[in-house]
Amino acid sequence: MNVLGVPVDDDCDVVDAVKVVTSLTRLEKLDFWMRNPDYLADELMTEYEEHELPEPVVRAHVSRMLGAQAAGHHYPMMRYKYGAYEPVDNALAKLRAYALIMHRRGADTGDRARHDYYLLKRGEEVFADMRATVTTLSWWEQQAEAVAYLRDAYVGSTAKQRQYEQPEYRDAPLGSDIPAIFDRVRERATRLSLLEEDA
Repeated sequence: MNVLGVPVDDDCDVVDAVKVVTSLTRLEKLDFWMRNPDYLADELMTEYEEHELPEPVVRAHVSRMLGAQAAGHHYPMMRYKYGAYEPVDNALAKLRAYALIMHRRGADTGDRARHDYYLLKRGEEVFADMRATVTTLSWWEQQAEAVAYLRDAYVGSTAKQRQYEQPEYRDAPLGSDIPAIFDRVRERATRLSLLEEDA
C-alpha cells in the first residue's frame, strides 16, 4: 500500500490518510503479482518487447525475480471465479487493529460494491521504521516497485484482464492453485539476454 497506493486527494475525508488502493479487485491483482515473481517477470518482459520499459530496469528486476532467491518468495494463489483469490480480511484486520490502515466502502458498482483501502500516516511511519531495520523487507519493496512499472497495474479491471492472458492462469481449474511458470519465463529471459550470469 505504501509503494503502490495513490496519494489521496485534498478533499479525502479519511483522517490521516496518505495513500489509497481503490477497489478490492485492484488489491487482489496487485497481491498476485507481488506473490508470483515469475508472472510479474513475464509481464515486464512483455513491456520491454513492446518498448514500454528500458532494458536496465527490466534486466535488474527479471534477474532478481528469476534468480535463486525468487523461489522463496513465491506464494501461490487459488484460481477462483474472478481470477487469483485469497481472503484478505485477516491480514488487513491486523493492520487496521494497529491503526495503520483504514477500509472504506466506496462507490456501489452493482454486483460488487467497491472497497477502498487507505494507508494512514501511522502506517507510513511504521513502514519507514521497518525499512530501516528489517533487511528482508527490501525484496518486497523492490517487488512492489516492479509492479508499479506495469501500465495496467493501476486499474483493477485491466490488471485482471492482463492476468487472464496468461494461459496457465486462465486454464487453472477453479479451486486449484495457479501454477508457477518459472521454467517458461526463465527460457524467455535467456532468449532475450535479460538474465544476469549469476542469476
